[in-house]
Amino acid sequence: MNDWQTQTKKQPLFTDLDFAPPEQKSRAGSLALIGGSSGSFRTVAQTAETLTQLGVSKLHILLPDSLKKTLPPAPNITFAPSEPSGGFSKSAEPILQAATADTNATLVIGDLGKNSTTAIAISSVVKNTTAPTLITRDAIDLITPEAHSWINNSAHLTLLITLPQLQKLFRTIYYPRVITLSQPTNQLIETLHKFTITYPITIATTHNDQYITSSAGQVTTTPLSDTNYSPLSIWQGDLAAKIAVHTLRQPTQPLASATTAIFA
Repeated sequence: MNDWQTQTKKQPLFTDLDFAPPEQKSRAGSLALIGGSSGSFRTVAQTAETLTQLGVSKLHILLPDSLKKTLPPAPNITFAPSEPSGGFSKSAEPILQAATADTNATLVIGDLGKNSTTAIAISSVVKNTTAPTLITRDAIDLITPEAHSWINNSAHLTLLITLPQLQKLFRTIYYPRVITLSQPTNQLIETLHKFTITYPITIATTHNDQYITSSAGQVTTTPLSDTNYSPLSIWQGDLAAKIAVHTLRQPTQPLASATTAIFA
């Protein structure tokens, strides 16, 4: 397949694109960070700190109001209505959608709980936004049952997704190819090549100690041994933050953003 490229630390891809922060922070772009549920906020906080260090001109954090008594007020935090178990309620949709419409990109980081009402609220945001949006961790599990509502409007979406999550997504939309955890890397690459031609989405995942990204039929691979990540650490929020910021800097280059962020 001619649409597969490999990069290493010494020979990175997309060196013609500039992912450096702008000299003026006011031009760094704005980002909406969505996550959290009752008693679950740690990853949201850590990701917010990473995003601040990486540099965005405006970080808008959206949390369910079940966390309102836990956290001190801050000018960049908006609390949206929650349902009884502590996740976002359906009535949070207008607030979430307004925030994502007012920023240049969105990162749905997770810690959202497992409530079906929260799933509908987050899926509605994913379906209706047209700004670059990155979804990862348990947020993917939450919205996968609603995939039929957003998968065909996915040109703006990047999924930082585990292979088991990708298996569930394929089954949910009845995609006619099977992913197994034991398959050779080249078979997974061929599947992602065809999947991202069918659906205008960007995928970032790991398999056989390789970091794999795919968009519009193009696939890139990076040995994890060439990065600062392990197969477990890659899902903790740090890489998601870096992909989101890279996407802010190159919003029309989702594959390059996801590929290059692994070395950031």
